[in-house]
Amino acid sequence: MTATLTPPSTTSSPKRGLLGQRTPRVFHRPAGATDYSRGEKALDIAFMADATLLGWQEDVVREGMARDASGRWAAAEVGIEVSRQNGKTASIEVVELAWMITEPGVHILHTAHEFQTAMESMDRLHNLILSHPSLENQVLSVKTSNGKERIKLKNGSEIRYRTRTKSGGRGFSVDRLVIDEAMIWSKASQAAIRPLLTTAKDPQIWYLGSAADANVHEHCGKWASLRRAAMSEKPPARLLWMEWSAPEPPEPTGDELADALARTQWREDRENWAIANPSMGREVAPGHVLVTEEYIEEELEGFRNALDEWEIERLAVGRWPADVSAHEPIINADSWSDMTNLQPTLVGPVVIGLALSPDRRRWAIAAAQGTAEHRTHVEIGAFQPATHDELVELVILIVEAWDPAAVVIDSRSPAAVIESKLINAGIEPEMATTPQIARWSGGFLDDALAGLLSHTGQQPLTDAVATVAMKVLPQGDFTWVRAMDGSTAPIEATTLAHGGLVEFGGRAQVDRPLPSSGPKYTVRGLPRRSGELDVLTTAF
Repeated sequence: MTATLTPPSTTSSPKRGLLGQRTPRVFHRPAGATDYSRGEKALDIAFMADATLLGWQEDVVREGMARDASGRWAAAEVGIEVSRQNGKTASIEVVELAWMITEPGVHILHTAHEFQTAMESMDRLHNLILSHPSLENQVLSVKTSNGKERIKLKNGSEIRYRTRTKSGGRGFSVDRLVIDEAMIWSKASQAAIRPLLTTAKDPQIWYLGSAADANVHEHCGKWASLRRAAMSEKPPARLLWMEWSAPEPPEPTGDELADALARTQWREDRENWAIANPSMGREVAPGHVLVTEEYIEEELEGFRNALDEWEIERLAVGRWPADVSAHEPIINADSWSDMTNLQPTLVGPVVIGLALSPDRRRWAIAAAQGTAEHRTHVEIGAFQPATHDELVELVILIVEAWDPAAVVIDSRSPAAVIESKLINAGIEPEMATTPQIARWSGGFLDDALAGLLSHTGQQPLTDAVATVAMKVLPQGDFTWVRAMDGSTAPIEATTLAHGGLVEFGGRAQVDRPLPSSGPKYTVRGLPRRSGELDVLTTAF
């Protein structure tokens, strides 16, 4: 069953009083889900414990605890993604309470990245139990000592709370596993925790988290893979995925002003706020609302200098890592590694390549120069966020220091928006056409396969080389597939620099007089000292 996308409203009306959308925008339900009685029982227990759940939280309980015709959990894995401060853990605490009450002897492990997060969940569950005498009477013991936090009932049920480490959890087995802050779950933690379910008769894993930011959450691979699987043409039969997130932002057109306006309208659209924040405007108790329109409005104003972060945290539009699980690298990793040279002898002209990630969040700057060993040396100098003005300032710095043969941009890429600002600063870039890009992509690949490149092993470029794919054009040539998360920007910039060196490097020895108007910097190469490309890695 392919994940469904709930059609959002696209109005940007400034009206107030909107309520968060109950139905998740991205929703994949296991096809075998037929019996929802366990969830209803859990909600009855929650009502007895005086827990207050919003409609969307009740739906999470029902869907997550659904059974199939054989009596198993319909979902072996449950993924709940929602913007922060919406109360995503309220549902799992109700589920955990129901597990412990209705399944004597069940063993649960609840993990979080931060110790405080785990303790807050423990306190909330404990308070639920203490809220009703018949539940409180079932408590056997509660331990709060460091490393041994747990709640145990007289019927043998037990829930333990842990932070995630390489060894955390080893030494016992569990029936259910809860992964809070799922966007931060390293492979080492997975290796330590997943085996705990080996002996469980009917295991289930719950993942709860917000949108991932691959620039910050280096261990978001599992979280991203679950989302990717839920949205694939053939999702796993026993995966439940419920995601509250704003619709994808508008695609860039290359018109800087129009793109900025469209992005602002999308960001400030209150309907999008409601889609990504199901608790918005809804009372969890008389007079108590978790997220209000006014709060989001004030929050947005406070994030004016960090809008990317706000979009991830509040609109749940993540920076998701590239999928490398089923990708066969075009350039063999060992072959690429063999071309590493940390101290190349650089000779001849330099060419600079610029690329911008499609989400417009990160610029990649690359340089290419020949070596005394008759190779082409390439390096990445910057791969990080920058405003257009900051980018122009850096390019000016590089041009003044090196007087490169060319500064090259793909004319049909997001980076094309910087052309006019560079020209106004006195630097006229070469705007490469699609046929040029195709020719240069093939040339870069040919040199890589022949071992004629040289690089310093920079991780962003190595990652891009490992994940990039080819887009075959009608004539049989190709260009690189531009990843929407921007992960391929380093190889795009490097290809521009490499191809530009081949095409424009020969003119570097021609000393041309400056025109009376136009660019104030010459575009010609000068001999370079060994290792001078290192300025790229420190200039920005």
